[in-house]
Amino acid sequence: MKKRLWYTRMGVGMIIASMLLSGCQKNPDSSIVVNKDMDNLIEEAQKDGESSVDMANIAGAYETYQTALSDESLGVTVNVDAKVDIPEVNQMSIFRVQQQKISQEFLNKVIEELSGGQTLYDAGVTLDTRTRKDVEEEISGLKAEMENMKANYGDEAEKYMPDYQQDIDALQSEYENAPSEIVWEGNESDGLLHSVAEMAEKEGGEGFYQWEYSLNPNGEVYYGANNGENDDYMSFFVQNNEERGNCLRFRRGKHGYDFTAIAVVGSTALDTIFSGIWPEDEDRAEEVVSAMYGDDVELVEFTDEPTTISEEEAREASDTFMKNVGLDSTYQYYEGGLYSEVRDIRKGEDTREGYRKVYIFRYMRYVDGAFVTFDATSKHEEGWNGDDYVKKDWPVECVEIRVNDSGIVGFDYNAPLEVTETVVDKSNLKSFDEIKNTFEKMVMITNAKTDSELDSGVTVQVNRAVLGYARISEADSYDTGLLVPVWDFEGKVTDEYGSEYMGSVMTINAIDGSIIDRSLGY
Repeated sequence: MKKRLWYTRMGVGMIIASMLLSGCQKNPDSSIVVNKDMDNLIEEAQKDGESSVDMANIAGAYETYQTALSDESLGVTVNVDAKVDIPEVNQMSIFRVQQQKISQEFLNKVIEELSGGQTLYDAGVTLDTRTRKDVEEEISGLKAEMENMKANYGDEAEKYMPDYQQDIDALQSEYENAPSEIVWEGNESDGLLHSVAEMAEKEGGEGFYQWEYSLNPNGEVYYGANNGENDDYMSFFVQNNEERGNCLRFRRGKHGYDFTAIAVVGSTALDTIFSGIWPEDEDRAEEVVSAMYGDDVELVEFTDEPTTISEEEAREASDTFMKNVGLDSTYQYYEGGLYSEVRDIRKGEDTREGYRKVYIFRYMRYVDGAFVTFDATSKHEEGWNGDDYVKKDWPVECVEIRVNDSGIVGFDYNAPLEVTETVVDKSNLKSFDEIKNTFEKMVMITNAKTDSELDSGVTVQVNRAVLGYARISEADSYDTGLLVPVWDFEGKVTDEYGSEYMGSVMTINAIDGSIIDRSLGY
């Protein structure tokens, strides 16, 4: 029988977006980029020298930074008209950090705040239930495929018919034993984090926890949902996964259960077309659907999930929630607004074909008056390391909250960090003059077009240069890292194919002037 796909497939938009985000910056063989050593970095941060300045003079007379650059041989044009944004702090430090697991205590707080007292059930069992209707729809789909092949390929199609019939016979057998509806009673959730191995062994067979075990054999999981009465569908998902990251997700809506149990811990790209999210003031529905799903899908707005409250009211609800679950002392509001969002519903009649308007607010870690700047790119490693095949991610830390007239309808707590040590209390930083010289030298190289056959080139627009923190680590280290001061040059890159990337065009270490490749993590 064909493998069931409702929980195994990951959103096309997320896959493409992650490829774009991780691939937008090249890693040239330059002393500015490679051979970066964290011990040397710490020494550089602690020493006095002519290149080091204090915070009061870090940017000199710069309030804005403007320049225009081009290189015909590299096919790059760069236009900079940027606000120079410096936090009002007396110093910036270096902190050692490590990945932090989602705790049972925190999960309890979130469930108490968002469940409204509703009974939650084991979603790994209930939402994975294959009812007779589910099986019937799959059988009908296979029969339609058979007829389509016969109509279009005639006798050539006959050699494929036995395989189709074998699948249909297996589904027919499954249909005979399938329940007519989901059984909720007896599958109540205990609200506890469990070992994935424990849940997979308890489940047996080929179900959700077996799939989860294949992705997270040594980690923990919680997956709970209500029973969807009165068209109110909510689900909670937690994973502590040393290879893909730790996270907690919550979604609520009126058209089915949004798929929260995705192993990849990704941060929303609020203005990238493949994320399925676009700003309310842009009419991008048709463009988003075409890019993500093709031209045959019609996207409809779920008007019964309205957002008519003001942004101020929505922010108040979001800030109150952050305070109630104890995150307000670590994270502060970073960016957000009113967006349209495609809902990723894997089970039910509406599937992926609807969107709703919703406020999305992003919160970032705030350290001594400065933000850890946002970049959606995870540190990623994949390939052979000796005899072992390694595939690991260290995702970006952030909090995202979704609010509409129903209240909080989405919450993502992505890849939380734990600060374990202040390594350097006051770092020496290079002047902005030195940093911008590095930017101007390297922005052309790192964005050089890759297809010389095309007449079009790459254009880079930069509208903000901001001083904040970023997480870096050694090449093969996923256990600990450092939060270090960096300059992020933010804007938009349009490549020779017309694809757009919006976010950090370049991240430069404010201590030693090296370029930080977010996908490498250093």
